[in-house]
Amino acid sequence: MNKKNVAIILELIPIVSVIVTFVLIFSPINAERIQWLTGTTTILALFGFVFFIVGRILAREEKVVRILGIFDWISMVAIVGLYVLAIFSFGL
Repeated sequence: MNKKNVAIILELIPIVSVIVTFVLIFSPINAERIQWLTGTTTILALFGFVFFIVGRILAREEKVVRILGIFDWISMVAIVGLYVLAIFSFGL
């Protein structure tokens, strides 16, 4: 595998994680394993900036990596926004 493919895979992890996180948070399923999976995908989505930095180091000039990097930042902001909204709605 070359560096470009590894960078693209690393850049896709937070994007997929944020989608899975939102699906699991808003689903009616409330099992202990699902809560563990939700926590794990949330953490992966929060580390979007780390995956962005690693992807940029591996494939600096690739346009796909730049675009996916923007989506990494958006995924991180979406998760932070969700938790800020939850804090304000519960008044903690």
